Amino acid sequence: MNVYNARDLGAAARQKREALGLTQQAAADAAGVSREWLGGFESGKPGVSLSRVFTVLHTLHLGLELAEMKADEDTALDDVFADLDRP
Repeated sequence: MNVYNARDLGAAARQKREALGLTQQAAADAAGVSREWLGGFESGKPGVSLSRVFTVLHTLHLGLELAEMKADEDTALDDVFADLDRP
């Protein structure tokens, strides 16, 4: 799965959580975050704590691998991170 923004990353985490048969509450408890925080992360809420994101990903047995984007996939940073600027 390609991840280009916070919404994509949250959706990937939600898919994995559901594949593991975990409720939001069970996954949140295992990761040491609140269910509300996990729900916000899964929906792509901007401004979530990156350290908590990695804790949740680790709990779900997920990791990140960075790959250089091909020239035709390249977009301006303003577009890639636009969701981080939303209130």
